[in-house]
Amino acid sequence: WLFAELAERSGGAVPAQPVDELIAVLVREGVLIDALAPAISPNPRASGRRVVLAISGAIAAVDAPVLVRGLHALGCEVRIALTKTAQRFVAIAALDALTHHRVWRGIWQRDERAPVPHINLAEWAELVIVWPASATTISRIAAGDCSDLVSAVVTATRAPVIVAPSMNDAMLGSPAVQTNLDALRTQGRWIVHGTLGVEVAHRPEDRVLMFGPAAPASAIVDIARHVLAQFPRPALPEGAAAWEQLWSTTPLDQLPWTHDPIDAPLAAALASHATPGARLLDLGTGTGIVAIAAAKLGYRVIATEISATALGRARGAAPELPILFALDDVTCSQLDGAFDVIADRGVLHCLPPAHRSAWAVTITSRCAPGGHVLVVVHQGRELSTHPITAAELAALLPELTVVATTPTTLSGGPALLVALQHSR
Repeated sequence: WLFAELAERSGGAVPAQPVDELIAVLVREGVLIDALAPAISPNPRASGRRVVLAISGAIAAVDAPVLVRGLHALGCEVRIALTKTAQRFVAIAALDALTHHRVWRGIWQRDERAPVPHINLAEWAELVIVWPASATTISRIAAGDCSDLVSAVVTATRAPVIVAPSMNDAMLGSPAVQTNLDALRTQGRWIVHGTLGVEVAHRPEDRVLMFGPAAPASAIVDIARHVLAQFPRPALPEGAAAWEQLWSTTPLDQLPWTHDPIDAPLAAALASHATPGARLLDLGTGTGIVAIAAAKLGYRVIATEISATALGRARGAAPELPILFALDDVTCSQLDGAFDVIADRGVLHCLPPAHRSAWAVTITSRCAPGGHVLVVVHQGRELSTHPITAAELAALLPELTVVATTPTTLSGGPALLVALQHSR
């Protein structure tokens, strides 16, 4: 077909050799995907990687289940965001069944684990794929227009974004769409050019081959594997030196926990235990989010960190508050005294499981009789941490009793607030 098309357009026969050489180069460079290539096998490096599939209102959306299955075969966990018009082309129940996750359809579609869906999805994602991307969605993303869920997720995420345009070739070639695609390239988005296909919006008898339909699901999966390989999931630091290096060399916008506002369940728990003169220990204060909130409630706060750089940033966040900041390692703590409340928002699940018993020694020895311990830990495979259940936490702290568990979120992932009380 290709040779016939070239001959018709050029007005004469086209030599096969230069065309074959060009195709070979394009396949080698990844511009073209070999349709006869062997099926993609699971990739250990993609195992558990978190992908948001953002679907807009183009007819290619009907093949979304094929793409979901391809991403699952790659080893990825998939969650789906839809524009309003995309809902005309997909079976939401089928996508829900395939992903085993809620299909998100709007900015205001909230639940207790995702109170702000576009932010929660944006922070959760390690890769966002906008497929198919309609001209309207491309325009919104290029302009930073967050009037729908998909454009808001793309604008908010720090993850790499793949955009696969899908539209009539006349629309694709228009100056407006090309300007928007140029803007996306400038923003660092990965643009996956469409393929040769028919415009199925036309009547069957009027359909002709054109360049514009979205790249097939198999090509998107292959590109997703390539992009994820370029953005490997970082390993958790271990030990004071490694954490100090992370804090001192990494921009804050690349450390997701540094800009997490205090979650509502933890804020409510802090408020419920805020009695006059109560002492609070904030473990792993980071940028001081919990320490600052507690000090404003009237607690006498000691905030600890394993990194001097992090401690300096926390100290500078609210210099007017009477917070005592201390460099300390929870696994070999040098602190003295007892505390009415101990807050751990993210330290425990960052520790290797072998270090949990040392953490428990510090918690037990520093919690005052009748005192409370508030621990926020990830649930499931989130952000390379080491999740722990409420039952495991109770076994780790036999002198304390679990009095409440509340689902929450942390750094975009599902988490659990476990409230314990010292039985002494």
